[in-house]
Amino acid sequence: MIKLAEREPRRVYLERTMIMALLLIPAVFLQGARAAFVAVMSVLIYMITDALCCLFRKIKYDVKDSAVPFWGLASALMMPVTVPVWLIVMSALLSVVIGKHLFGGSDNIIFSPTAISTAFLIVCYPADMLYFPKFGDKISVFEQYSGTVSRSIDYSLYIHSVPSQSVGDTLMGLVSGPIGAVFTGLILVCGLCMAFRRSSSFFVTFPCLLTAGLLAFFFPRAGINGLQSVAYEFSSGYLVFGTVFLAAEPYRIPKRTAGKILYGVMLGCTAMIFRAFGKTEGSFVFALLITCALCSSFDRIVENVVYLKRTYLNMFEKSKTQIQGGSMKLTDTQEIELPEKYRYNMPPIDGKVTKMRRSRRRKDKAAQNGSKPAEEDNENEQK
Repeated sequence: MIKLAEREPRRVYLERTMIMALLLIPAVFLQGARAAFVAVMSVLIYMITDALCCLFRKIKYDVKDSAVPFWGLASALMMPVTVPVWLIVMSALLSVVIGKHLFGGSDNIIFSPTAISTAFLIVCYPADMLYFPKFGDKISVFEQYSGTVSRSIDYSLYIHSVPSQSVGDTLMGLVSGPIGAVFTGLILVCGLCMAFRRSSSFFVTFPCLLTAGLLAFFFPRAGINGLQSVAYEFSSGYLVFGTVFLAAEPYRIPKRTAGKILYGVMLGCTAMIFRAFGKTEGSFVFALLITCALCSSFDRIVENVVYLKRTYLNMFEKSKTQIQGGSMKLTDTQEIELPEKYRYNMPPIDGKVTKMRRSRRRKDKAAQNGSKPAEEDNENEQK
């Protein structure tokens, strides 16, 4: 079976984009045709921005780069259906210019471009990003919404209030919220499909959701039981959507399996800490940015643990066996060899350097006694 790291990036991103586009079906049915308009406009603006950046950098524009449409669609699904077009343009500029080209291109991406733009817009334009039309109001493409706006379930949990919607409605997405991030049940099905297709990492999504679920179960933010707290936490904000589509984005996650698990656990803990003590909604994107900055460290931690186990623990077990067998005594002097991993550019200590040090030591001692050094020491020093 082909692993995620062995697949071509274009195919992986294209497959993830097609699966994520399924969220537009219930979005258009429940929120109107403007949901599809926002998604199409976001993808086109992202691609045009990428082309302009390539022209400015004087590099060839790759029209087959399916990562840029993926970021554009993901950003649109995390916005309200009433979002203005100029905000979509700003999202594209932040994602493509800062998230991609500022770091040197697709091969050097550190942070999730979608998380960068969404976090910036939430902080600077909360009225346009955190207020949603009332559930059941369908909006046409060019209609300006004049109805009553409402807050999401994430806001109810943020103020430690029990949401008025039922658990079933929240899981099905029958609530006010972003265009595609509210359909929790469908998003989980999409995550399973991508995991079986090897276009997403199960070792990232499952530990993250499991950690977040355990913390929500034992530390509910509202006056509800543990299971209801888990259901409401999963159905609010960008937790499930961001974990499935953004956190497990290929070629930006650790390579080792243990590193992926650590990455997922760290992301789940950070997201729930931000939700419990944060000062704004949609805090998952901020937790994702912090965890992405530490992403390369998880593989290094695992490699160091494995190396220490193989080197020092095996050496200890070998010495223990020799002592028990009688071939080595505790009073014996053991020669400790510095591991190859930690031999940085140390100069070799050969016989010539040793002789030079001895000759200098004798010369200094003779100078202190008021006599001249021996002639053989001078010859060694000349050599």
